[in-house]
Amino acid sequence: MIKGIGVDIVGIKRFKEIKNNSDFIEQILTQQEISEIPKDEHIEVHLAAIFAFKEALMKAFGCGLNRGSYWHDVVVAQDWIIHLTGFFKKLADEKSISKIHSSSSKTKNYITALVLLEG
Repeated sequence: MIKGIGVDIVGIKRFKEIKNNSDFIEQILTQQEISEIPKDEHIEVHLAAIFAFKEALMKAFGCGLNRGSYWHDVVVAQDWIIHLTGFFKKLADEKSISKIHSSSSKTKNYITALVLLEG
């Protein structure tokens, strides 16, 4: 049974401008995600994708940062598999979420992320 769907679209240009902003990156990404950032010219695409997946997940749960959730409670692995900790793990358990499906699509200027919660 589908428990939630979230979609987010992010402008890649925005992340070209902030890819060197370590304060922002450390606020949004976990240490694991930071360690997996590619060391090539496509850093902004990777950052935009992680941000879009985290936003889409929050929308799928029907919540945002103002309801006690935290960016670091969502870990987006290199293969775009989403892992939950803390607030979101607790929320997933409460809602009997058994699987998280994720997908993305990219153009030259935008990246879109889709998250589907199944239970």
